[in-house]
Amino acid sequence: MGLKVTIGSAETDGITDAEIATRPGVKVRLIIRKTLDGNVIIEDHPDIDIIIMPGANKVVAMAKDLNSGVVYGAQNRLFKYLQSRGVVTPDSIQGGSVFASMEATIAKAPELPVVKISILNIANWMDKEKPSWEFVDHYEDEVDQNYVDPNKEYSTELGQVPQAADKGSIRPSLSRGPYGMSIYNYYGY
Repeated sequence: MGLKVTIGSAETDGITDAEIATRPGVKVRLIIRKTLDGNVIIEDHPDIDIIIMPGANKVVAMAKDLNSGVVYGAQNRLFKYLQSRGVVTPDSIQGGSVFASMEATIAKAPELPVVKISILNIANWMDKEKPSWEFVDHYEDEVDQNYVDPNKEYSTELGQVPQAADKGSIRPSLSRGPYGMSIYNYYGY
C-alpha cells in the first residue's frame, strides 16, 4: 500500500472536507511547511515545533516559547512515542545543538518512505496529546473569564461591601514575636 502526502492548503487548493473524507487512504490534517532545503516543519503542537530532516535523517523538536516549563516534557513524550513505534533509534535520542531542542535519528529503512511514516506517527502522537492541551486552554480561558466577568455569588459591586469595625485576619493591635508564637498587645498610648 502506498502512502501519499500532499503538502498544501485545502482552502487554496479548493478541496472541501467532504471531498477529503471520500478519498481512500490515511487522512491526516496538520499544519506543515516545507523549507527550501527540503525539511518538513510540523507546527500543530502549542509548545514545540517538530522538524523532519530527510537529508540528515533526523527528527528535531524545538521549543516555541522558552518561557514555558513544559517543553521538555512534550519533547520527551514525543520521542518515547516515536521510539516505541520504531521510527527513531533509541540510542540516538539526545539534546540538540540548538538551545531547548531535542533530536533523534530516524531508523534506516531503504525500502520504506520514512518521512511519510514519521509524519503519520507524529500525527497519531498529536491526536493523543490534543485533549491535554485543549484542557489547559479551556482552563486558562475560564480563569480569564472569572477575572473579566466574575460570578455574582462570589463578587460584590464597588461600594457594596458592608462596614465593620474589624475586618480581615490581621489586627493592627496584635504583634507577633519573631521567634515564637508569643503575642503582644500594643495599645496606642
